[in-house]
Formats: sequence, C-alpha cells, structure tokens
Amino acid sequence: MWCCARLNKGFRSIGLAALLLLVIQHAQADTVGAIYGSYVNLNYAQERAAAVGAQLGVEVHIVNVQVHGVEYYRVVSYAADRPAAEALARAARSEGLEGAWVSALPDPSSQVSVYARASSSRVATAEQAVERLESIPAQPASDPPAALADPAAASAPAAAEIPRVREDIGTVRLSTDGTEVDIELSKLPVSDVDLRLDGRLDEALWARLPSYDNMLITDPDTLGAPRYKTDTRFFYTDRGMYIGVFMEQPSETLLARLSSRDEFLNRDSWGITLDTSGEGLYGYWFTVNLGGSVMDGKIAAERQYSNEWDGPWQSATAELPNGWSTEMFLPWSMMTMPDADAGVRNFGFWVNRKVAYIDERWSWPALPFQSPRFMSVLATMRTPGVAPKQQIEVFPNVAFTRDEIDGEDEFRAGLDLSWRPTTNLQVTATLNPDFGVVESDDVVVNLSSFETFFPEKRLFFLEGREVFQTTPRNRVSTRGPSGVGSRQTTSTFNPEPTTLLNTRRIGGPPRVEVPDEVDVEGVELGKPSDLLGAFKVTGSYGGLRYGVLSAFEDDVTLPGVVNSGPGAGLVTRVEAEGRDFGVARLLYETTGEGRTSVGYLGTMVRYEDFDAIVHGVDGHWLSPNGLWQLDTQFMHSDVDEVTGNGGLADITFKPTQGVEHKLTLDWLEDTLNIRDLGFIRRNDSRNVIYRYNFSTGRGLTRLRSKRYSVVLSNEWNQQGRLVRSGYFLRNGWTFKNLSEIRTEFDYFPARWDDRNSFGNGDFRTEDRWVAEVGYGTNTSKPISFSALLGARNEEKGDWTVRAALGTTF
Repeated sequence: MWCCARLNKGFRSIGLAALLLLVIQHAQADTVGAIYGSYVNLNYAQERAAAVGAQLGVEVHIVNVQVHGVEYYRVVSYAADRPAAEALARAARSEGLEGAWVSALPDPSSQVSVYARASSSRVATAEQAVERLESIPAQPASDPPAALADPAAASAPAAAEIPRVREDIGTVRLSTDGTEVDIELSKLPVSDVDLRLDGRLDEALWARLPSYDNMLITDPDTLGAPRYKTDTRFFYTDRGMYIGVFMEQPSETLLARLSSRDEFLNRDSWGITLDTSGEGLYGYWFTVNLGGSVMDGKIAAERQYSNEWDGPWQSATAELPNGWSTEMFLPWSMMTMPDADAGVRNFGFWVNRKVAYIDERWSWPALPFQSPRFMSVLATMRTPGVAPKQQIEVFPNVAFTRDEIDGEDEFRAGLDLSWRPTTNLQVTATLNPDFGVVESDDVVVNLSSFETFFPEKRLFFLEGREVFQTTPRNRVSTRGPSGVGSRQTTSTFNPEPTTLLNTRRIGGPPRVEVPDEVDVEGVELGKPSDLLGAFKVTGSYGGLRYGVLSAFEDDVTLPGVVNSGPGAGLVTRVEAEGRDFGVARLLYETTGEGRTSVGYLGTMVRYEDFDAIVHGVDGHWLSPNGLWQLDTQFMHSDVDEVTGNGGLADITFKPTQGVEHKLTLDWLEDTLNIRDLGFIRRNDSRNVIYRYNFSTGRGLTRLRSKRYSVVLSNEWNQQGRLVRSGYFLRNGWTFKNLSEIRTEFDYFPARWDDRNSFGNGDFRTEDRWVAEVGYGTNTSKPISFSALLGARNEEKGDWTVRAALGTTF
C-alpha cells in the first residue's frame, strides 16, 4: 500500500508538472486560459499584469472584452486546454493571487484585442511547478462560521463549507448558464425563512450561505487590501432580499452614533447600492450605521445620489467582541424595476463599508468616488423569479384648525393613495393633503436681490422625483461638519440649482393682485396656498422613462383693510383663483457603448388671466471609456405671450484617477422666465466656468490624502457687462491622525452689479481678495473641533476679518 501511494503521488507530480509546462510553453495555442482579474481601468490592469508575471513566471496578456456593453481589461494567460487553465488558476491562488478563474478568451492572433503584454522576471521550472501544485489541497475547505464570530451562536449546527472569494476592481465571473455575473443569489421559500432581525447572524441559515469578502480601499483611493475582513451573505424570497454582514474590527475602535435619518456622520456603517434597472439607469441605496440609524435614497446615472426618498425597509445592528454585524431586509414592493422574464433578473450592486476610526471606505467593486464610471460598471447579481406583486395603499388623514383671531374653525379630511399595478409603474394621488408634519426649513437671512432656494420636504413630491431630474445641476449637495474624517468649518457659499421643476412652487404663496386702495399684511401674502389635490404617474418601458404630475390649488381669500376713500378702515377681502400645475417628462436612455440619453420636460402653470409654459430638451453622453461626459439642456419659455430661450452645457473630462477637468457654459436670454415652476439664480446671463480638481491618497508618506482645486469663473449679462467673476484656489491636506488643514485664496475682479440696486441702475464694484485658513480635528474622537481665520475685501474696499470656531461632542 505504501508503494502504491508513493507511485500515485509520483505520477500525480509528473502529470501536474507536465501540465503546467504546457501552459507556459503554449499559452497562446488555444482560446482558453486563466483570468487573474478584470478591470475597468487599464492602468490597474497593467499593474496587475506586471505583478502576476513576476510572481508566477508565465506570460501574461491584457485583452479587451465587452460585457453587457461595458468595456473590461482582463489580465490573462492562455492555456492549451481547460485542464491546463484550471491548473494555472490553482497555481495562482496558491501564490496568493486570489480570485483567479478559467474562461474562454479572445483569439490570441487578433492583435486588436491585445492591449499590453507583461513578461515575467523568472521562469517556472518543472520542479517549482510540482512543488507549488503539491502544496494546494485538492479540496480546500474552511470551517463554517456557524456563529460568525458571535459567541451567542456557538450552538448553531454545522453547515456546508463557506467559499470565500476575493476579486479585484471590476472582476466578473461566469454563472452556470455562461452569462457573466458576479454572484448568484439563493432563493428560499418564504416558509423556510425564520429570521429575527436583531443584527446577530446566529441563525443556522446564514452559515449555509456563501460568504463574499471582495472589498478594496477606495477612500482614500489606494485600492489596497483592507485590514479587517467583511463577510457578506445574500439570499432572497418572493418578498424581498435578506442581507447579513459580519465586520471584523477591534471592539475598542467601534464607533456608534445615534442620529436622525439620512444624517451623514463619521461612524461605522455598511451599505449597498442596487441598480434595479439592471442596465445602469436607476436604482436605490441603503446604509445602516452601527447603532441602528439608517440612510437611504435613490441613484441615477452615472453617480447622482439623492437622499430624499425614504423606503420601508428593515435593519438592525449588534456589537460583538471582535467587531459588529448587521441584518437587512429589502422588500421588492418598494422598488421600481423593469418587466422581465420570470427566469431572468439581474441587478447591479455596489457594497461599501465605512471604518470611522481610520476614516477609510472599502467597497466591492472597488470604484473610488473619482472613478469616471459607476452605475455602468457595477458588479452583477442574479435573482431569477423576482416579480413584485400589485400593491395598493390608502392613508386617510383628518385635521382641525381653530383661528382665534378671525374666530373661524376649519375641518379638513384628506386621503393619500399609492398604487403599483406593475413592477415598473407607480400611481400616487393625494386629496386635501395635510403637510403639517413636514420638517421646517432652515432660517435664512437674505438681504440680496436673489431668491433663496429651499429644498422640497413633502413626501408626495419626493416620491419618484428622480424621473423629473434633467441635469446634474438640478441637485444641490451639502456636507455637514462631522460627516467626514476631520471636522469642517462653515462656508459662506450656498450653491443653488438650475431646474425647470421646483415643486416648492406648488402650494407656495399665491399670486394676488392687491388693489391700491387696499392694504394686505405681508404675513398674509406669504402664507402657503391650500392644495385641493395632486396626481402623479411614473414608470418605465425598456429604455424609456416617463412621468406626469398635476396639482390644483384652492381659490385664495386674503383679509385686507381699505386705506382711502369713504370706506377707509373697513375690513375687506381680496380674492384670486387658485393655480393649476402640469408637468410631463420623457427620457430615453441607451447603455450599450457608453451612455446616450435624450429627454423632454414640459411645465405649465395656469393663472386666472394667463399661462406660463416652459419646454426643455436635455441630452447626455458618456464615452465608452467613461473619460468624457456631456450634459446639456435647451429651454424655451412662453409667459403671458413673452418668449425667451436659453441653454446650458457641462463638459467633464477625467483623464486619470483623481483628476477632473470641467467646463460649464450658460447662455440665457433676459426674457427667459422659468420661475413660475422652476428655479434659476438669474437669467440675462452668459456664463463660463472652468474647474480643475485633483485628489489622491497614493504614494504619500506623511499625509493620508491631499487635494486641490482651481476655479475660473466669469459671467456677463446680455449687454456685455461683467456681472460676476472670481478665481479660486483651494487646498486640503489630511494627516495620518485625520486632522486636516485647508486653505483658500480667491480674487474677484472689478465688476458691475445690475441687481442689488433694486431697479435704481447699475453700479461698479472694486476688485476684492479673500484669504482663509481652516483646521479640523478627527471627528471619530469624542470631542472634535474646527477653526477658521480669514480676511476679505468688501465690495467698496474695506477689509473684514472672519473667524469661526465649532465643536462636536
């Protein structure tokens, strides 16, 4: 028996050695081979190819492939046949090159598909090959994490082995039917799922599921390996998707903070972004923070996140001796998704983890925030048989108001309706809505002639709002003082959107013509109008998305006092008809080679004596490699028989990781008027802005990351006068201890002010300088603070010193 064993082992060694030599000598003899990684960035593929070639001693190629219209750069070695490719993949895994797999490859004789070639620094001998392959167990196994590092689950029964897969940026795997997906989720009958969502993965069900730990460091964008493991498990039922995650981390470094929903703070968290369209068109994001606070919202191409949507999903977290864990349940009924064959349903996904005490974000796939593409290169999961059922929800409401001044009582009864007849169609309606529970606006003191923008907070108008977004300029992004690693200082600059649809106009203060002989208090003129009802339909069909919105206001009656004539002093009433609003949206998108889309948005406001009509056509283009992006919009207004036109364009170029060039162009006639249902800072504008942004976290010794930006901005009115101009230089250096120094130097040339005289003519302002330096400490500590000191010229020449100090406990 001993002799037979030795002979078998010898034959096995000789066979495996010969097999690997065939791979080395005939790497291009066939169209099958080992794949070491698949990348969306050629630079990363070249780095991987050099490392593989040096470590394995084999010839390595980078070939170009298309997966669902997305371009990938694969690092491969050709093999004589599939067994030889499998042996080479096993050899790669034994050398620590995890994630290697076998697949059919493009014909090596086709030079069109070969982008680069990496030569090895050594040659593998037969003896080395035998040694390497003998060290690989024939059936590698790992202990099932029955308790998933949770002692409370130590009694969980044994389960099948847990495969752990580690892949690099953009890695794609073959599913069982040959199409390319990263993971295939297990579907379980609802009756077999007996989970208590308490954040602890102590049910035996979790231990029987595959575990994925494929994250890389993406903030800062080093793309290095994380220091702790993150085990993520998925499964789904007809009702929704379940997710369980164990996150290894020393317990003394855990950071849990309670907050309201959608509050961005520096704390430990785990989140997932789901592309429910399956084509990179639209989706949802969900984040659970240690301690139980949650964040969620919607996402549109290519990386337009919004947090205005709140979904009915469930989650819980639990602190463990060696980390923390979370459980999530995402019901299908809350998500919009296209019609699909019951046997085929693919979602794009991106999972990420924030480790607060080191201020790092890890993600899979590894797509840094500066990456040129996002939704179009997400990883994919297969969930066959997902078909949400028809749903209808009705919410009645009752309100009573007593006006002690006028001695009037008002009783209101209303109804909110939500109906989803199919997976890609939703109908919502409201009758006599009660918006009394809406969050109040921030107090803003505005002494300029420009209007202040207030974001929408009424849930009826937030649901499905992303369909009506036409350009990235529709959104305003803000950042809280404690949302990142170092505490931020306050800013005097408040960005404002340019949008054809500002739903805050609906139900806003009425338009009333007050006679000269009547006085009406300003507080009465500023009161919101009563809505009789509103109706909205949003949906999609293939690449076409659409939305319709209508709303109707009640007639307005305002108390007034006669100020002259025989009836002076008498109380009277000023009346006006309520406004009617209508909005229509169409958008067609294709996501084959890059991204192309064209859309239309039309709005109408009907007044008592005239109509305000606006038409907009928007176009969007993303190059196949994601380096170039173009967003444009053309607008036409017809308000009380006065017409106007305008156009805007944003051109973005990202040549390398962390570098961005952006050119913003505006041309708006002085007769363009979109303010009846939209928002614009000013018309009568010709605007040119150039921005250069740079950030990196690589190759730094004393710093964690650094960034700087240069902005050149000039705006003229249609008469050719410079009305807004500024040149900005901003820098930021983040240190290893997560403290940060920020500087800003600005120059504002002399210009004309044609608005703030409030109709009393233009006046000339002098040139100005601004210099500021700020400092912030680590927000993961119990106490953090920020400070700022700066000086600036006023518009008429004097200097102002600005100082700010903030602290968080």
